[in-house]
Amino acid sequence: MNKQEAIRKLREEAYQVKPDQEFEVRRMEPEDAWGVVRCNFAVYGEHYPIDTNYIPERLIEENRLRNLYTVVARTGNGDIIGCGALYRSSAYSPRVYEYGQAIVHPEYRHTFAVLCIQDYILNVLVSQEDIDEVFGEAVCNHLVTQKLAALADFRETGLEVGVMSAEAYPSEDFPGERVSTVLHFRSVRDRMQEVYVPRQYEQVLEYIFSGLEISRSVLPSEARAPSGSATGIKTQIFDFAQVARFNVYSLGEDFPAVLAAEEEKARSRGTEVMQMFINLGEACAGRAVDYLRDKGYFFGGFLPRWFDTDGLFMQKLVKLPNFGSIKLDSERAHKILGLIRRDIEGNPACRALLSRSCWR
Repeated sequence: MNKQEAIRKLREEAYQVKPDQEFEVRRMEPEDAWGVVRCNFAVYGEHYPIDTNYIPERLIEENRLRNLYTVVARTGNGDIIGCGALYRSSAYSPRVYEYGQAIVHPEYRHTFAVLCIQDYILNVLVSQEDIDEVFGEAVCNHLVTQKLAALADFRETGLEVGVMSAEAYPSEDFPGERVSTVLHFRSVRDRMQEVYVPRQYEQVLEYIFSGLEISRSVLPSEARAPSGSATGIKTQIFDFAQVARFNVYSLGEDFPAVLAAEEEKARSRGTEVMQMFINLGEACAGRAVDYLRDKGYFFGGFLPRWFDTDGLFMQKLVKLPNFGSIKLDSERAHKILGLIRRDIEGNPACRALLSRSCWR
């Protein structure tokens, strides 16, 4: 079955979930997969951007491979009235999972289903599986997901400016504006390790570290990449969101040439947002930061265990969104946004970006 076939079947069956049923929360079983598809369709119609959530066979296989852990709220007669997931997304380490895809059927939005699903995932599931770190991306067009993250003891570590397309999150107040997200992390299994901090972001990272329960030995990042070394990079391009993500897991002497080639590929596919993740387990990370800032990148955040070692997130946009469209819940998130604004405004390579935006 493909997505088009699933949509056709969903329309033909016109299934209706009965309200006011009791439910339990547990891991998805293969027999629940079509119920998960039904729930997604009830909430998003055919417009959910991840095809896997419309294809039961793929849902089952991704769960079998542990690329995805789907948790469901299931009634006694088998209806799936809510679901959420941990999944491998953009982190380079296979032991760092994103938490998201949380939805509740419209008939059950008055219940505590979403909180029950979140509690099961973060307090039961993660303790049973090979997971080091969980992170989320809380949208900034409203405050609900940020508040839920705070209730679950996530801590803000960064902010992705304009990462979501305007089409995915239409707004009457800010029509056509891309939506930003707060990055927040929750440590599952921490370990002591060295983190090489670029001099440009010593104070910024000191602030972010102060709110995290992690063990780190902080060292300056001043070394050069070894002579003749090659850059290791993994690129993801999300055409529907016009976003490119570059995981630089190993910095080489050829980084400028590699970056230029990868950016050109992204631009040829209409990318508007470029996100760079640098490995802070390497002593030469600061050299990459210098080069990226010269090319118009600015600070985005800190990524615990992203490469198993920590990561630094930097970002570059074609256009900044309107500052007023970024709704933030916590004092810490406001502080991080202020640090990002300062980095943009203090970088000569970002002046053109500021001149064509409503950032101020």
